[in-house]
Amino acid sequence: MKITSCIVGMAIAVFVLVPSTSAGKHGRLKRNLEMEQSFKEGRPPAGYRYYARGRENLPDAIVGLEPEYRQTARFWREIDAETGDVETLSTRLATNYKRDAPRAFSILTPDGRVIGVYFSSIYSTTVAMESDNAVKIYKPKSPRAGP
Repeated sequence: MKITSCIVGMAIAVFVLVPSTSAGKHGRLKRNLEMEQSFKEGRPPAGYRYYARGRENLPDAIVGLEPEYRQTARFWREIDAETGDVETLSTRLATNYKRDAPRAFSILTPDGRVIGVYFSSIYSTTVAMESDNAVKIYKPKSPRAGP
């Protein structure tokens, strides 16, 4: 009887404590029409450190982060914002299978602070916050084809 109570107590602790330790580590995206217009006009927001993912001249997504943050997910390359490459690449974004127009999203921390911008025609990704201002913005997730 004591062993069963102990096992039940441990199971409850795992189900309660494990989710609470990982809570708050994910940021999120929030659509930003002002930034979207800036990108479409060839004026990406200034003051960010930019990264692109995908082919060299046809990226899947562009991410801009405040300078104190850094993108640490694999397969993203940093873009030199001073050379005009951000403007050029933002006009060459790959489209998803539905040919949706690219959209811009603010990148928010778990507490709602804006730390960057995400620009892509694929509107879903995961934003994981790590220690020392490291951010992992994973590969954009293409929507599934219908059933």
